[in-house]
Amino acid sequence: MRKLIPLLSLMILIVSCGKKTKDINVDENIITSDFIESFSEVALPIQFKQDYFDKKESDSNYIKPAVVSKFIPDSIFKKDLGKTKDVKFYRKGRFNAEETGEIYLFLTAQKKEKRYAYILCFDKEEIFKTGMLLSEKSFNPTISYEGTLDKKLTITKLKNSSIGTGKAYYNKSVYVYNTEGVFTLILTESNEPVVETEVYNPIDTLPTTNALSGNYVQDKKNFVSIRDGGKPGKLLFFINVDKYSKSCTGSLRGDITQVKPKVFQYNKADDHCVLEFTFSSSGLQVKELEACGNHRSVRCSFDGRFSKQRKKAKK
Repeated sequence: MRKLIPLLSLMILIVSCGKKTKDINVDENIITSDFIESFSEVALPIQFKQDYFDKKESDSNYIKPAVVSKFIPDSIFKKDLGKTKDVKFYRKGRFNAEETGEIYLFLTAQKKEKRYAYILCFDKEEIFKTGMLLSEKSFNPTISYEGTLDKKLTITKLKNSSIGTGKAYYNKSVYVYNTEGVFTLILTESNEPVVETEVYNPIDTLPTTNALSGNYVQDKKNFVSIRDGGKPGKLLFFINVDKYSKSCTGSLRGDITQVKPKVFQYNKADDHCVLEFTFSSSGLQVKELEACGNHRSVRCSFDGRFSKQRKKAKK
């Protein structure tokens, strides 16, 4: 047995020496584990503050946009960067959560003068689950942003500003990763002055010839819009909730399908959320059959009764 130990050690050494680290910007046959392991391990907390974006990125951390697109959906970056073809991405670190198993990657992006930092999350099976903007460079001298993942795996996004009078304002949002594979908003704090804005209704101008089509309201910020669908038994909807001084907010747009007379459901294959819409002569009742946490605050619900708004008479 003692003679076998040196032999086994030699075999392990040979195998280890023969294992070549892949260059993810060059090698064609890279897999998800190669992509993840190309990010260097970092300790928490990790933070991206305003002055970070003034630093020059290291070329050794560069990663081609085509490689990023292979493992991360472009939708994560679309709002900020548009097409990613001309974006420069840089790997900023990896953290493996021992207790919960998820893997956090930190990635920065540059497009012309724009600078952004993102947090990306894979599950323990190395399947991409979600990602979001963590921080960004501000071009307004009165505004700064910062984003942090702390040792408790809590994500904090903070906006600091001083508007006009020089008074300091802040707006803080706190998130955690949950088992549904999303970053869930658990806390918001702000001392910013409240500016009332009208809610944008993306389906407002669509046809309302169906007897059930129309606007069902509680008030200006809590309503359901129903519009004609493209097929019999189908309708379009947009629901918005904004209650309890912004502690309950959310919105969702989609198609609903008739399941019973005057009863429709939103039940999309790639969404855990299931909503039931029951129409009556007095209005509409909405009920969450399965939790819709992807689309609204944690301590919140789309449940409610809405009265049908009468159409304005044409002059």
